[in-house]
Amino acid sequence: MGHLLKIWARAICHRALIILVAAVLVTAFAAAQVMKIKISTNIEALMPEGAKSVQVLQNALQKTGSYASIQVVVKTDAPRKSLDVIRDIKLLIDGTDWAASSQYFEDIRVLDEHKLLLLDTEELLKLETEVKEALPTYMAKNLAEEFGADVTINIRDENQHGDSRNELHSERIEKLRDAVSGEKQTRRFFVSDDELTAVLIAWPGPGFESLAASKRMVEETRAIVDRVIAQRADRNVRAGVAGRIAGQVGQFDAIINDLRLGLLTAVVLISALIIWSYRTWLAIPVIFIPLFSSIIWTMGLTSMTIGNLNLITVFLTLILFGLGIDFGIHNFSRYREERSRGVSVEEAIHTILHHTGSASFVAATTTATSFFALLLTEFRAFTEFGFIAGAGIIFAFLSMYVVQPTLLVLAENLGWKAGDSRRIQSIRTGGTQFPDPLRYKKVTLIATGFALFFALVYAPRIPFEENINNLEARKTPEFIEAKAAVREVLGSSNSRAIVVVDTYEEVAAIEDYFKVKMAGDTQTPTIRKVDSIVDFVPETQEQRLRLEVIGRLKKRADDLRALDPVRYEASKPYLTAGELSILDLPPVLRRTYLGTDGSPGYLVYIDNAVGTSNRTLARQFYDDAAKFEVDGKTYYSASQDFIFVEMLKLLKADAFKAVILVTLTTAFVVFVFLRNFFDTLIVLTSPLVGVFVTVGIMGFVGPPLSIMNMVILPSLIGISVDNGIHIFHRAVSEGRTESINRIMNTTGRAAVLTTLTTLIGFGGMITASMGGLQSMAALAIMGFLACLTTTWFVLPILLDFYRKNIMNPPLIGDAFSLKQKKTS
Repeated sequence: MGHLLKIWARAICHRALIILVAAVLVTAFAAAQVMKIKISTNIEALMPEGAKSVQVLQNALQKTGSYASIQVVVKTDAPRKSLDVIRDIKLLIDGTDWAASSQYFEDIRVLDEHKLLLLDTEELLKLETEVKEALPTYMAKNLAEEFGADVTINIRDENQHGDSRNELHSERIEKLRDAVSGEKQTRRFFVSDDELTAVLIAWPGPGFESLAASKRMVEETRAIVDRVIAQRADRNVRAGVAGRIAGQVGQFDAIINDLRLGLLTAVVLISALIIWSYRTWLAIPVIFIPLFSSIIWTMGLTSMTIGNLNLITVFLTLILFGLGIDFGIHNFSRYREERSRGVSVEEAIHTILHHTGSASFVAATTTATSFFALLLTEFRAFTEFGFIAGAGIIFAFLSMYVVQPTLLVLAENLGWKAGDSRRIQSIRTGGTQFPDPLRYKKVTLIATGFALFFALVYAPRIPFEENINNLEARKTPEFIEAKAAVREVLGSSNSRAIVVVDTYEEVAAIEDYFKVKMAGDTQTPTIRKVDSIVDFVPETQEQRLRLEVIGRLKKRADDLRALDPVRYEASKPYLTAGELSILDLPPVLRRTYLGTDGSPGYLVYIDNAVGTSNRTLARQFYDDAAKFEVDGKTYYSASQDFIFVEMLKLLKADAFKAVILVTLTTAFVVFVFLRNFFDTLIVLTSPLVGVFVTVGIMGFVGPPLSIMNMVILPSLIGISVDNGIHIFHRAVSEGRTESINRIMNTTGRAAVLTTLTTLIGFGGMITASMGGLQSMAALAIMGFLACLTTTWFVLPILLDFYRKNIMNPPLIGDAFSLKQKKTS
C-alpha cells in the first residue's frame, strides 16, 4: 500500500491539473443531478414506507384528492363588504390553471328543503307527539282569539281535550315553525357572525401535489389578493392566506431560509477560525473547494438513489460541511508541518497520504460505518440520514485525498510556500500552548467520576418531546392571524381522522359504533362527532320511516290550513319533500363524502374533541379511533396525528437500538484496524464518556429527545471517535520519545479545530426558526463540547497509562497494511 501511495503522490505532483479537471467534470455531473432533488415537508416522509398509518393516509389522500386547500381570508369594516372582495378574488383564482374549484358559500337549497327529513327519527317522533298533544289547545286558543271568549274543544276520534286557558307547551313546534316559515335559505356564506370576515376556499386540481406547485399556487394567490386590495384602495380591507398548502409552503420557506442563514454563518465562522489558526487566506480555497465538491457529490448520489430530502436530511448539507472539513484541516496542518521541516512537496504529499491518511481512513471508515449502521433501524428518518451522512463522509475523505492535494501542489506551483508562513500552528515556532492536561490528572479523575455519577442518575430521566408544534418553524404573524380568522368562520381547528369504506351500509354501521362509544366514554372523551354521508342521506328504510312521520304531520297541517293559510303555504314544501339521494347533494358535499377519484366507496370523518399537539391527548384519540372493529371487520383511520403517535413509539424503540448499533459498529471497526482490545478501549472511552454525560445533561435540563434531534446521539459517537483515532495514532507513531503535551498541542490542537468546525456546522442551526432544528443544534453543541472536554482531559490520562503499562516499544500501527513497523 505504501508503494501505491508513493505512485499516487507522484501522480498528484506531476498531473495535478488533469486530476483537478476530472474532479470538476464529476462535480458538474453531480450538480446536474442535485437540480432534480426534491424536498418533502410532510411528516410521513420520516416513517417507513410500509408503515400502516402511512399506507392508510396515502389511500385516503388518493380518495379525497387531498386534505389540502388554500384559504383566503378578508376582513373589512362593514358587513357584506368582505363578500364583495372575496367575489373579486374568486374570479381571478378560478382563472388560474391550478384551481379545480373554489367557494365562499355552501349551496344548501336541497338541505333546506329536507330539513324535516334530516331530523333524527326519534326527534321527529317526539315532534309528532308534541304536535298531537298541543293540537286541541292550539285550536282552542286560535278560536278564542277569533271570538274573543274562552273556548274548549273535544276531539272525540283521538279522545283529546283542549282549553284556550291552558298553557301551550310547544317548544319544538315553535322552533320548527320559525324554521319553516322564515326566509328560505339557499346559501350559507363562509362569514363571521358580524359579517366582517369572509373566507374563500380553493382546491387545486390533480397534478399540483408537489412542493414546487404548492409554492407557485400560494405565490399566485397572494399576488391576486394584493392586486384586488390595491385596486380597491381601501385601508380598511385586510387579507391573508391560510390553509394546509400555505402552511407547508411556509415551513419550506423557513427551512430554506434556515439553511441559507446556517450555511452562511458556518462558512463565515469557520473561515475566520481557519484564517486565525493558520494565518493564511489560502487555507480557505484549499480546504473549502474539496469540501463543497464532496457535498455536491453526496447530494447528487442522494438525488439518484433516494430522490428527495426530508425535514431532517435537508440540513445534511450544513452538517456535512462541519463533518467533512475535519479531514481537510488535519491534512493542511500536517502538510504545513512537513513543509516547515524542509521536506519536498512530493514528500509532504506522501506524508499526508500515508500517515495522516492512515488515521483519516480509520476515522472515515469508523464514522461512515457508524452512520450506515442506522440503516438497520426501522425509522425512515434514521435510515436516510445514515445513508446520506455515511456517503457524505466517504466522499469527503475521497475529495480530501484527491482534490485537496492537487490544490496544494497547484498553490505551490503558483508561488505559495507553505514552509515560509510566519506561524505554523504552534509547530516549531512555538506560539500559544494549551496547558498540559496531565498536570490536572487528579482533578480530571475526580470530575469524571462525579460526571459519570450525575449521568447515571439523570440519564434515565431523559424526556421526550410530545408536542409536534414545538418542532415546527415559527409561523408568520400574517399566517397566524389568517388561520385564527378561518377558525372563527369555519369552526374548530382540531384535526380529524378519515376512514375509507366500501359500502353505504358500512358507513351507517361505523356511525352507530361511534355513537355507542361516545355515549359510553364519559371519563376521557376524545371524539366530538362523526361526519358521513348518512348525516345528509339517511338509509332508505330510515328515510321511509321519517317520511311516514312527516306525512302524518302534513295531515295535521292540512287540518289547520284554514287557521293560518299563509304559514301553511310556507311550510308546505318541507312537508311534501320526497326521498333524498346522493345525487341530490351539492357537488361540494359529494366531493367531501365520496371523494374525487371516481372510484366506489365512501369517506367517514372522525372529529376529535381534544387538541392533538400534545402526545398524551393524541395517544388517547389514537387509541379510540386509529383502529377499530365493526361487525367483525377491522378498519383503520388516516390522520397525520396518528402518524406522529406511531412515530414517537417507533422513535423510542429505535433510539436505544440506534445508539447500541452505532456503538458496537464503531467499536468493531476500530478493533479491526487496531487489532488490539486495549487500544480500542483507549480510543472509545473518552467519546463514550462524553456521550453518556450528554445524555445525563439532557435528563437534567434538556433538550427533550425528539424525532428531529435523535440523529445527534449516534452521530456523536461516530464523529467524536475521530479525534481519539488521530491522537492515538500520533501517540503510537511517535512512541515514547514525544511528550503527550506536545501531541495534544499539535494533533490535539487540530482535533480542537475540527471539533469547533463540526460544532459550528451543527450550531449554525441554533438560529433556525424550526424548533426541531434548534433542539438539534443545542444537543450537538452540548454533546460535542462534552466529547471535546473528555478527549482533551480524559484521553491523555488514558494514553499516559497506556504508555507506561501496555504499550510496546515505539511502534506504528499502519491502518492500511495492518502491520507494525518502526517509525522512520
